[in-house]
Amino acid sequence: MDTFRAILFADIAGSTGLYEASGDTVAMAAVVECIACLKSTTTAYGGNVVKTIGDEVMASFASAGQAIQAANAMQSRFADLVGAQAGIKLKIGFHYGPVIEADGDCFGDTVNLAARLTSLASPEQILTSSETFDALPNYLRATCRKLYSTSVKGRKGKVTIIEALWQQDQGQTLVSDNSAAAEAPSLAATISYRGQTWSVDPAHPEIGIGREKNNAVVVDVATASRHHASVILRQQKIVIEDHSSNGTFVRLQNGQELLLRREDLVIAGRVLVGLGASLAAGGQEPLAIAVDA
Repeated sequence: MDTFRAILFADIAGSTGLYEASGDTVAMAAVVECIACLKSTTTAYGGNVVKTIGDEVMASFASAGQAIQAANAMQSRFADLVGAQAGIKLKIGFHYGPVIEADGDCFGDTVNLAARLTSLASPEQILTSSETFDALPNYLRATCRKLYSTSVKGRKGKVTIIEALWQQDQGQTLVSDNSAAAEAPSLAATISYRGQTWSVDPAHPEIGIGREKNNAVVVDVATASRHHASVILRQQKIVIEDHSSNGTFVRLQNGQELLLRREDLVIAGRVLVGLGASLAAGGQEPLAIAVDA
């Protein structure tokens, strides 16, 4: 029988570098302290620790409100206490929905989506879904903002990604360069790469990008696939769709970089695209996509 729960994953980012820089003994002690912090915060906000998976804690809460408050506290305690000392940061994702509880564990789509949200999060970021946002009381909704919509493996339709703003100076509610704009109809976009431009519009509704010469945008990037990605006009939205082996990295106007793996993303404004490698790593000229307002 399904029970509604908020499933939260808290993933310690940067622990691998800590092991390399500080050695196994120091790094292990820091990670153990971090895990203990996450567990105690879960309990303090009425949640249950389901299990730990390497450097990640999986927790369950009876309500979306408990989960977001626990996530905010985790980030705050992590930044002020253990994380800052160890030089490591925290990524959190959570989703509220039906779960199957068996043998002390949780299963189902809610768990899978919470895990995917965690993988999409940047260090020091908390991500959730629009369904979870709808389950929050108004005073907690006021601490969130919509970011973008994307496809998630195993789910039909788009998932709208919501960010929980745990730092007091992060500003406004439900405002993002890729939120309202991504919901607005758009009929054209311009792709720019190495001084050349291509238009995506009703006359040219799909532009292919890759190393093979049959693509409209031919690239000589070692990490790119032969047919790496497409930019598509679909139902009055501009969408970038990944077809590659190494993934497509999309940097939004707010600086956040998303990794697409056989997924698509509705885009708005101007984004930069890395083919098979993060733009933060350097080494390749980014491809730019500007969506007409």
